[in-house]
Amino acid sequence: MLGIPIPLLLTALVLAALLGLLLSVTLEASTGNRSYSVSSSVEQDSGAGKNSSGLPVVTEASLGTEVQRLVDSGMIQPPTSFDATACLRALGVQDSVLIMEEVAWSADESRAWLLVHGPMDRETLRANGGTVSASVVRQDCGSGTADGTDPAESRLWAGEVMIGSL
Repeated sequence: MLGIPIPLLLTALVLAALLGLLLSVTLEASTGNRSYSVSSSVEQDSGAGKNSSGLPVVTEASLGTEVQRLVDSGMIQPPTSFDATACLRALGVQDSVLIMEEVAWSADESRAWLLVHGPMDRETLRANGGTVSASVVRQDCGSGTADGTDPAESRLWAGEVMIGSL
């Protein structure tokens, strides 16, 4: 058969089968401990990543994903009694608020607001992507209470998030 000795051909087939088996076992071992997250649609009131009141549960690890989801969906929280602009001003931030969402923060699921803010408008961000600032603040941020507390104590998390374009 084409000048290839039969013992050499059989050896090559056995080695190929062993290599395939080894790669299969290695692939299974390397992916066996991974957990797969279940995503939920924006319209659902509760589901994966949301608490019993329907608020998304956000942690430092999931903050970037949540901001990207908000930018992609174009979801805007309806007007509330929370004044995001006053909150940012109390924290010394001069950016405009692009998107805000009421969230449950971290493992204790305390009610908070996720404020996405930056120097650009929402449409430019959706079209081009870029870096925006995100702040997670308590419900009383910017309320102007006269109890003498530092406004920075209302901030639970602040940082920058890289957003991809649509």
